[in-house]
Amino acid sequence: MVKELYLYLVYLVFALIPVLIWLYFYFKKDAHPEPKAMVFKVFVLGMAAACLAAIVEAAVLRFFTGKSLLSAVLESFILVALLEEFAKYLVVRFFVYNSIEFDEPLDIMLYMVISALGFAFLENIILFFAANQPYAVGAAFKFALLRFVGAVFLHTLTSGTLGFFIALSFYSAKSKKAIFLTGFLLAVILHGVYNLVITQLAGFSRDSVLATIIIVLMIFTSYGFIKLKNLKSVCETAA
Repeated sequence: MVKELYLYLVYLVFALIPVLIWLYFYFKKDAHPEPKAMVFKVFVLGMAAACLAAIVEAAVLRFFTGKSLLSAVLESFILVALLEEFAKYLVVRFFVYNSIEFDEPLDIMLYMVISALGFAFLENIILFFAANQPYAVGAAFKFALLRFVGAVFLHTLTSGTLGFFIALSFYSAKSKKAIFLTGFLLAVILHGVYNLVITQLAGFSRDSVLATIIIVLMIFTSYGFIKLKNLKSVCETAA
């Protein structure tokens, strides 16, 4: 019993560490840090979004009985990528858009990342505790490391990408919906490709494609942070 409790505490720590590292990394990019209460709120709501997404995914997965490529594509792009990107976005749409804390273009990108980190934290916990066999400490650390450079980072990058397009959409009344949809579809497609590659490829081919997706998204989001820092605020148009 004591050993199991110890392992559970280790799981929680390893689930949280990758998230905290990326949270610190992204916040270093913001010259005007967001209020801690608001950050915590969006983070927790991101966790709630992950919980709801997990329930929906578990319910729908029962109908994915085949192992065909079509089934894998539908699961990767619709059940996982579309649902998860939409869930992370809804947190920001309903709890950040009209907030007085949303006062500069970079905020929307940061809050999308925070929502994604809350989502990834809850996802980490679910995956740790859903394992058929309990992880030893070494195995748990290895799994946390893989999540750190893989899925957790991917969640922040796809959400950050969407956040960048949302911020840009505030500057164009005529093309606002088109710009948003471009960002949303880009996030879903790259997320879906990432998931599909994990299930359909192996070895060097898989790792090369996954690394390429992460690197491309990393370069794009870095560009997004720099560009948004230099834009004059029009956040009052978000409402």
